[in-house]
Amino acid sequence: MMSDYNGQGDSSWVNGFVFIAGFLLGAGTAIMLTPESGTQLRGRIVRGARTAQDEFSEMAAQTKEAMQTWSEEAKETMKHAATRVNSAVDTTKQAVKSSPHDSFDD
Repeated sequence: MMSDYNGQGDSSWVNGFVFIAGFLLGAGTAIMLTPESGTQLRGRIVRGARTAQDEFSEMAAQTKEAMQTWSEEAKETMKHAATRVNSAVDTTKQAVKSSPHDSFDD
């Protein structure tokens, strides 16, 4: 069964991506402008990179899951449509076979 799709999921993940990208840019700027030792700065950068990697990995997994769900729904919809078309073709064939051979010249 196909769910009602209104496209709002597309803009929400784009908004999420833009938010994360902006957050990372702001965090990177703040890190670079904060006075601290090189060792501390590298440690913060590594932790930030790991956090970003985790966030992107989670987002990728969610996107993959959403695409799989959409694909499965699309397959079911196509199967249902094919069944309906085949049924309509069979019904039309039966109607043509059972109707008298009238002339269409009238």
